[in-house]
Amino acid sequence: MQITLSQEQTHVLEALVKYGQYSSLEDALNTALLLLIDDVALSNANDSPDYLAWVNATRQKIHLAQEQAKRGEVLNAEDVLAQLRNKVQQARERTV
Repeated sequence: MQITLSQEQTHVLEALVKYGQYSSLEDALNTALLLLIDDVALSNANDSPDYLAWVNATRQKIHLAQEQAKRGEVLNAEDVLAQLRNKVQQARERTV
């Protein structure tokens, strides 16, 4: 299938590659399509039992974290950011 992109779309993809966000135009476009799939899935997920279970579990985790913070059981911000960066990198590697 061939798709013709507008000049604006092409410029956006080229800028993402130029500034090192992605290694190629194809990589940038693949990521955009994956994000679109996620967006569509999330918009339809509000009625999903799995989504509602995830929301409930997330609320419980937040409550637990708030209680831990009140007791002074907190993590170093730099450690947390390093863990998050690692997770993002791993996710990017899986989508390539």
